[in-house]
Amino acid sequence: MTRIFTLSAAMAALVFTPAAMADNLDKAEAGAAVAKAEDSVAIPAKLVSFDGEEELLRKSSRMRIWRSHIAYKLTVDADGNPVGCELTEKFRSAYVSVQLCKLLIANHTFEPARDANDRPVEGVFTNRISYMDLRAKH
Repeated sequence: MTRIFTLSAAMAALVFTPAAMADNLDKAEAGAAVAKAEDSVAIPAKLVSFDGEEELLRKSSRMRIWRSHIAYKLTVDADGNPVGCELTEKFRSAYVSVQLCKLLIANHTFEPARDANDRPVEGVFTNRISYMDLRAKH
């Protein structure tokens, strides 16, 4: 009986921990966004286009990524070019993270963030792409 209870508790921890971690990440990102906004970014970086949907599906399939979504944060320079990438949910292999970031950086186009004086400044763009939605489109 003790083993069943322990197993049930372990399963519950596996099921509910990712949601709690995601909630903590959302709160941390919200705090970072507020801090960034207070640092004179009046208008955040605006996504113009993402043209790598099919390539993302192919590469993810080749690398055997079996997740429902991919969440990421791109740093956008004052010219509107993505210059940095961070996957908000880590993969076991650093190679997978590097390859996905290369693809995300290469296929996003932005208008730069602007400060209170309407000057272009470095900004951050966060997004979450659902693989189910991508498969439905293509």
